Amino acid sequence: MFPNAKLENLVAPSSAHFPILLDKTLVARSHRIKRSFKFENAWRIDDGLNDVVRDSWLGSAGSNIINRLSECAEDLTHWSKTHCNKLQIDIQNCLKQLSRNRSVNGFQDEVQFDNLRQKLNHLLVQEGMYWRQRAKTNWYRDGDLNTKFFHVATTFRKKANKILSPETDEEIRITDDPGMRSIAKNYFDELFEGHESVRSPMINMLDQVIDDEDNAQLTTRFCREEFKEAMFSMQPNKCPGPDGFNPGFYQHFWAVCNDDIFNECCQ
Repeated sequence: MFPNAKLENLVAPSSAHFPILLDKTLVARSHRIKRSFKFENAWRIDDGLNDVVRDSWLGSAGSNIINRLSECAEDLTHWSKTHCNKLQIDIQNCLKQLSRNRSVNGFQDEVQFDNLRQKLNHLLVQEGMYWRQRAKTNWYRDGDLNTKFFHVATTFRKKANKILSPETDEEIRITDDPGMRSIAKNYFDELFEGHESVRSPMINMLDQVIDDEDNAQLTTRFCREEFKEAMFSMQPNKCPGPDGFNPGFYQHFWAVCNDDIFNECCQ
C-alpha cells in the first residue's frame, strides 16, 4: 500500500525505549519533467512584452495558426527567462533600496525615491496578477491586496490538481509516468469513442420549433464581432488551452492576432 514508506529507529538520549518514525512521504522522481509553456497574465504589464509578441507574430506570417502560436510560445519562453522570473527577489531589492535611500538621503533625492516607489508598485501589481491567475477566484477583484490567503489557496489547488498514482481497471496502482499517461489516454479514448445508436425514433418525437428564418440566421457565417464578444466574455485567468495561451493573452493582443484567428476559424 505504501511502497515508498520508510521506517526509522530513532535515538532516545534519556530512555531505554527507542521511538520509531514512519515516513510515508512519496519519493521525488529523479528525472526532471519538461515544463510546458503557460502564458502569465503578469507579463501583460511589462513594457517589453508587446514588442516580443508583435515581432514573433509578424515574423511567422504565412504559417498556420498552430505554428504561429508555437513559435510565439517559444519566443516568450526565451524572453521570460530574463523578465518577471525573479519577482520576489526584485521586490525585496526594491524595498532595500527604498529603505537605504530614505535613511541616507532623508527624502532629499525625491526624484529617485518616487521612481523606486513607482517601480515597487509595478512589481506588486505583477505579483498580485501572478497569484490571481493561480487562485482562480473571480471575486479577487482589481485593487485587492495580495494577501496570504491567496498564496494558500493557489498552493492548495496545485496539490489537489496533482495525480500521484491512478488505478487500472484491475485496481493496480500505477506510479510511473508512461503508465499514468497510458491510463489517461485509454480513459478518454473509451469515453469519447463512437458507439452505434439509432436516433431517428427519438428525433421523430420532437416537434419542429425552428422555422426557415431562424435556421437561416443560425447557419449564417460568423462575423468578427461575434468572435470578439465570445473572447472578451471569458475570464482572463481561465485555464489555458493545449498551446499554453489563456483568454488573457488573446484579449490583450486582439488587435495583433484577430484577423488571422478569424480567417483561420472561418475556413
